[in-house]
Amino acid sequence: MVDPSVSFSIVTVCFNPGETIEACLRSVADQGYPNIEHIVIDGASPDGTAERIGKLEWFEGILVSEPDKGIYDAMNKGALRATGDYVGFLNADDWLADPDAIARLAEAAAEHPGADAVQGDVVIVDPAKPKRRRHYSGAGNWRRRLSWGQMPPHPGFYMRTELFREMGGFATDYRIAADYDLMLRFFCTGERSAVHVPAPVVTMATGGVSNQGLQSRKIINREIGVACKRNGVKTNPLMIWSKYLTKVFQYMPRRTA
Repeated sequence: MVDPSVSFSIVTVCFNPGETIEACLRSVADQGYPNIEHIVIDGASPDGTAERIGKLEWFEGILVSEPDKGIYDAMNKGALRATGDYVGFLNADDWLADPDAIARLAEAAAEHPGADAVQGDVVIVDPAKPKRRRHYSGAGNWRRRLSWGQMPPHPGFYMRTELFREMGGFATDYRIAADYDLMLRFFCTGERSAVHVPAPVVTMATGGVSNQGLQSRKIINREIGVACKRNGVKTNPLMIWSKYLTKVFQYMPRRTA
């Protein structure tokens, strides 16, 4: 039995998420670990999201529905409401990998008191090809890999809530790469470290905002260059674009215990 003394806040932001958000909310509600709060920040979705969530008798989280200034503003807004020791972000169309996902992170946090962050892996699936799965590991020397445009799987990353606030949260002048900028400030500028749990924490579907075609890749890679410059990390466009070559290794079969 995992000691439930470490608390976790999960922030989900959404705007017109449709029916996909229910699987996300259900995956949090089904967690076996008891010390979790779920904060949903809805950008006043006109598709009836707030009303739909309000009718879910099993949803015991916090729901805020009001206009915001974009996804990173909404994520910051959710983090400001967080009361847990650690805070992480679960996208509305993603879900926690299994009912023990947060318990695994809690166990790692309890074994490493004062850890700046705890992180697990992310499994990426294509709804059209469910058997084709990518395993995005959180292991590695991220101070080095960030200069090559790579970053930890952010949906599986839970940072100390107080530290997130001290760092100023997400920089809202980025369109896509604010999470990358945050990781630069965490690992490189701040020289912080994260405890890695070698197991999936989140399952996410393909098609995120940073992977919607060549134009979005151009935007995020340009913003990665800006973030590196701001944080004093040396890189170049060739290094940044080469990160796509490493994804082939994420399709390799994984050994299971």
